[in-house]
Amino acid sequence: MAILLGGRVFGLRPAHSFQRYLSSATVINIPKADVYRFGDANAASTPVFRDLDWTVKEGESWAVVGFGSHEKHDFFHMLLGNLRISPHPPSPGGLFPFLFPRDPHVHVAVVSFGNRRRSSGGAFYDYTARYGAVQEEDRITLRQHMFPETLNFDVVPPELRDAPRESQVQVKLSAERQQLFDDLVERMGLKKFLDLPLIALSNGQTRRARILKAIWTQPELLLLDEPLTGLDVQNRPNLLNLLHSLHQSRSPRVILGLRIHDPVPDWITHVALLRGRKVVTGPKHIILTEKAYRSNHVTATTATQIVANETGAVVVDLKNVRVQYDHRVVLRDINWKIRQGERWHLQGENGSGKTTLLSIITGDHPQSYTQLASRSSHLHLFGRPRSRIPTPHLQSLIGVLSPEMFDAFPRKSRMSVWDVVGTGFDGTFVPRGKHNVGTGVMQELTEADVKWRVTRCEEVIAALGPGAWADENTGEDAAKFNDRAFVELSVGEQRMVLLMRALVGRPQLVLLDEVWSGMDEGMISAAKKYLREGGITKDQAVVIITHWQDEVPWGVQDGVKKIRLVKGQGIIL
Repeated sequence: MAILLGGRVFGLRPAHSFQRYLSSATVINIPKADVYRFGDANAASTPVFRDLDWTVKEGESWAVVGFGSHEKHDFFHMLLGNLRISPHPPSPGGLFPFLFPRDPHVHVAVVSFGNRRRSSGGAFYDYTARYGAVQEEDRITLRQHMFPETLNFDVVPPELRDAPRESQVQVKLSAERQQLFDDLVERMGLKKFLDLPLIALSNGQTRRARILKAIWTQPELLLLDEPLTGLDVQNRPNLLNLLHSLHQSRSPRVILGLRIHDPVPDWITHVALLRGRKVVTGPKHIILTEKAYRSNHVTATTATQIVANETGAVVVDLKNVRVQYDHRVVLRDINWKIRQGERWHLQGENGSGKTTLLSIITGDHPQSYTQLASRSSHLHLFGRPRSRIPTPHLQSLIGVLSPEMFDAFPRKSRMSVWDVVGTGFDGTFVPRGKHNVGTGVMQELTEADVKWRVTRCEEVIAALGPGAWADENTGEDAAKFNDRAFVELSVGEQRMVLLMRALVGRPQLVLLDEVWSGMDEGMISAAKKYLREGGITKDQAVVIITHWQDEVPWGVQDGVKKIRLVKGQGIIL
């Protein structure tokens, strides 16, 4: 098997069959079957997918497009053997004829960006560690992550401890493998980050690093779920071109998982369209003309007009704010004022400093304390320097939903949806107080305060819960949803609940970073509608961070302002 990178051909593994056979070989074979969860009886249970008839031939390029993230999650888990196919694909090839007689568990890999990777025990972990002193195991660099055998075993995190260890400090690769690694790193834009700690990488850079790691393990089939989410405009075509090259050379074969509103790459030839329990498969030009696809691919963007109040109170005031580590400058002389009632769209390439800027605004970054007020520079949050605002008070003034918050939020078995939403009033991570709506910050709550908080929780859950985005057959009432365990929700449902948490207390400032990642199309539509039609008041300021213009609930006609980070500098557009 060979791969073409950088104009050169590299052999990854010996070919297992002749080219003539490969041109007609079957990669995946599911002839007319229902798909169930293990333990569900055929007659008494509703299948996850019904009447699935899907065949993938060698040379075809497939994308799996889902109306909801849970559908793609189930579809890929079916391919990993985590769901039961009835009847099972026929022998001798089974589900993956092209692999027979090799083990699919060894040769099929999946990279999904909706799963929580850290603190799997359910506890909160301090995601602000990336900005200051970090534990020894968090100092592991991207290069060491790729080659864990170079690590001191005492500082290897659990997920890397199964890797073989060698006495050498440096990894010795064959000239061919070294050139392949160098070309992969170059084409994925990760070369200059190889010796940075993983924890210091941006969200987009981390996504590319995870894909690189998966490719380097040399699977025969790679399933990539939402690989474009969180990637900037500049890196998307580079990644897609690389995936196309890999797929053409079958090193590895690639199947993409896309959201319904994601553009389908030109090189994709076939699409599997998922909606509920129904799967429609076929050539791209036919599937993309399906009524269901066309009616949902464009989301309405009508909005209640919001006129920013130029005289509103200044919520955030940054003047010549600078963040640097030794000689590496991350933010360079940022000047930005955010007023009550304003809607901002923060833009910038992966690694441009967006996450760092948000950490300065939330007060999480240690250098937010050192931005001393002077004539030439200052950082004021709600009219005061960071050092004069107690952290609990600041957390109650800002509602946040970000990839870091999603990963860090505790998943305790007894924490319900209501409990999670209720922590949003005080900005805490543990439910407390009467009715689990908090105890208040700086002053105790009155009975009237508690009553308002309870009513507000009910309002937000009713507006953003399943009744707003689920269909009539699968929706559940708000009372039942309130009691569901947060840890048992799907990724999209968890993100929606954390959005409720960010909005419930009507904080003065709301920060929404990659807010729609992992959400179903219905959830996105319901949330956008809520944000446009009263979910955010004229006294609240909002900053939304996304690479996609159509993910911003408001348009220019609604007074949305834009700021773009370019190499650490802020440009007001």
